[in-house]
Amino acid sequence: MRKILQISVLLLAANLILISLSAQLPKLPKALVFGNVTYATPSNADFKNISNHGLGYELGAGIGLGKTILTGSVGQISYNIPNGIYVNGTVVSSQPDHLKVTPLKIGIRKYLIAGLFLSGGLGVAIQKYDKYSATGSNFLYEAGAGFKLGFFEVGAAYTGYKLAGTSVNASSLLVKAGLAVKL
Repeated sequence: MRKILQISVLLLAANLILISLSAQLPKLPKALVFGNVTYATPSNADFKNISNHGLGYELGAGIGLGKTILTGSVGQISYNIPNGIYVNGTVVSSQPDHLKVTPLKIGIRKYLIAGLFLSGGLGVAIQKYDKYSATGSNFLYEAGAGFKLGFFEVGAAYTGYKLAGTSVNASSLLVKAGLAVKL
């Protein structure tokens, strides 16, 4: 009986020591790879007057420790411009068109609880119209939140930048859905 008690105390002490040591070890880096389909709805009045929606994709990766991951992504959103481009009542282009925006971003994704995450990013919006001759690259920002369940994720974000060839600030609400693998 005494030996059983001694072995039990020894196993309990060894278990506590291992738990204490494992808490002291550095956390292993986490890696993330993701791809999303994106639906964009212009959210400010000036951009709503030009475009009614956009559709695109985003591909990205990240690395971090614990629940905070540094991310980088690239994608493309094609905005439909059904009636031409009008800025403050002035016709810039009278033809229906498409605006292709290629966002290049770096950012942070912070996992909270049960797959819920917050994200933010800064970068550049490379813009080109199909017919209108203006092109440009402008500063871009994005803030959002989402939920990851297994390999699937959904999210929403708010993004903004200045439209190439105009004085219009383009802000959009983005709805994203896709796959994400966190290693």
